Amino acid sequence: MLPSNLLRARISKGRIRPLYVALDTGSLALAERITGTYRDGVGKRKGELLENLKEAENDGHDFKLVRGLSILLDRRSTFEAENALNPVEARRTVFREASRTRASSPGEKNTVLQRVSTELGVSSEALERTLFSDIEDELILRDFKPFPGPDTLLKYYNLSLAQTLLFKSLRVEFSASGNWKNIFRNVKWLGLIYSIDREEGQFKVSLDGPFSLFKMTERYGTSIAKLLPQIILSDSWAIKAEILARSKGGKVYSFEADSEELKGLITNVGRVDDTVGQNAKQPQAGQPYDSSTEERFSRSFLSHGTGWVLRREPEPLIAGTHVLIPDFCFEKDGVKVYLEVVGFWTPEYLERKINKLNSIAAGIDMIIAADEGLACSKLERLKGRALVIYYKKDVPMKPIIEHLKEREASIVREQADKLNRGGAIALNGDVVSIKEVADEKGVAVASLRMALRDFKPEGYVRVGDLLISKAKLNQIDENLRGVERLADALGIIEASGVKEEEGKVLEILGYTSIWEDVEMDKARISKIIATTKTTPPNETS
Repeated sequence: MLPSNLLRARISKGRIRPLYVALDTGSLALAERITGTYRDGVGKRKGELLENLKEAENDGHDFKLVRGLSILLDRRSTFEAENALNPVEARRTVFREASRTRASSPGEKNTVLQRVSTELGVSSEALERTLFSDIEDELILRDFKPFPGPDTLLKYYNLSLAQTLLFKSLRVEFSASGNWKNIFRNVKWLGLIYSIDREEGQFKVSLDGPFSLFKMTERYGTSIAKLLPQIILSDSWAIKAEILARSKGGKVYSFEADSEELKGLITNVGRVDDTVGQNAKQPQAGQPYDSSTEERFSRSFLSHGTGWVLRREPEPLIAGTHVLIPDFCFEKDGVKVYLEVVGFWTPEYLERKINKLNSIAAGIDMIIAADEGLACSKLERLKGRALVIYYKKDVPMKPIIEHLKEREASIVREQADKLNRGGAIALNGDVVSIKEVADEKGVAVASLRMALRDFKPEGYVRVGDLLISKAKLNQIDENLRGVERLADALGIIEASGVKEEEGKVLEILGYTSIWEDVEMDKARISKIIATTKTTPPNETS
C-alpha cells in the first residue's frame, strides 16, 4: 500500500481506476534505473539517494510514480545512523553545556564541542557529525534487497495502487476460483467484517470497507489491503468496490478489476509483507495457533475437563447459500457447537450475522465472541437474540461452559424422549454394554441412561452400565453358592462373561462384603437377602 497522496487514478463516468503502469520498455527501464540508484547507494547518505531520484522526476517521469516505486524499495532497505554515539544523548549533552556556558558565537560553539567531545571520548568532528545523524537525509543505506527484476517491482507497484484505493472503500465484494481455504483463513486472521454467500458453486464475499466505519478506519484499512494478495493468487478472480472520494466532496465511485483485465500486471505476486510495508506475520496452515489469544483459550478450556473435544478451525459451515467460518468446534457424542471470535465489528454486523444464523437450518449452534476493544462504532449490546459474549482481553470461559452444559442436557432429554417413543430396544446377548447400545443408536450414553429410568428391557436387569439377562444372573447366583471368599466370587462373575461391575452384581444378588483386614484375600461375602430365581432384587445404577 502507498501513501494516499501518491495514488494515481482516473475518474470517469462514476468509475475510478488506478493508473496501472504497463510493463513496457520505458517503464521497465525506469524501474531498473531506480533500483540501480538504491543498489549503488549502499553506504551513502539517504539525502544523496533522494537527489538522484529527483533526477528521474526531472527527466519527465510522473513524480508520483517515481516516489511510489522508491517507497517500495525503501521497504527493502536498511537505513542506519552513522555514529558510535546516540544522537539524542549527544544533542542533549551539547545543548546542556551550551546553555550552561551561554555560548553564542562560533568560537564559543567550537569550545563547547571540544569540551563535550573530550568528555565523551570522541573527536569534535565525530561529535558534530553525530549531532543530527538521525535526521532522515543523514541516514546511511546499509543494506538493500532488490526485487528479482524490474517487472516484479512494477507488479508490486500496481498491486499497491489497488490496495491504496481499497483503503478508501465503503464496501468490497469479490469472487475467486480456488485458493478459498487461504482466503477464508486470512479473512478471519485479519478480523475483517465479512459476509459469505454461495451461488452456483461459487463463493461470493462481501466486506465492509474502512470508510464505512466510525473509528479504527486506518487499522482496518490496512487489514483489508493485506487480503488483496491472497485474492489475486486465485486462478481467476473479480473484485468490485465502492470508493469514497473525500477530496471530491464525498462522492462515491465504482472500482472494478478482474484477473483477465490485469493478467500479467499484478498476478503471481504472493508475498504480503513487502506490499504493505508491515512485515506482518501471516497465518500458516498447520500452525497450532494463529495468536496467543487462541492458545490461551484452548489451554483454558481443556483444563476444565468438560468431556467436549475442542477442534480448531473446522471446515466452513455451508447451509444453502449461507457460509459461516467458525474458529472452534466443540464436539461430544455427535453434537457440535461452534464458536466464532469476530475481529473488527459493529452492532449492525453482529445483527446481520445473528439473522443469518437464524435463517440457517436448525441444528447449527454457534456462539459469537466480540472483543469490545475492536468495536468500530459505539458499543451496543445485543440481547435476547443469540449467545453473544462480549469481552475485553480473553474470551471468558464461564458462559461457554454453561452453554455447553445446557446444550448437552437438552440433547440428552431430546434423545431420551425419542428412545422412549421408539418402543422396545432390541438386545442381543446375556451381557450388554449400555455404551455399545448408545453407540449403535447414535445417542449419548447419558440419554440411554435417562431412557432406562422409564423403560425396562424385558428379561434384563440394569447393573451399573450393563444390561444383564435374568437368566445369566440366576446362573451366577447358582455358581456363587457355598463361596465365601470375595476374591473367588469376583473371579466366578468375571468367568461368566461379566468383565466389569462385578461388585454391583454381588450387590444385586443380595450379597454384602465383609472386610476384616485391608487384604483382599481375607475379605468374605455373605448373602443377606434371599432371592428367587428370575427375580433379582432392585437394579443398581
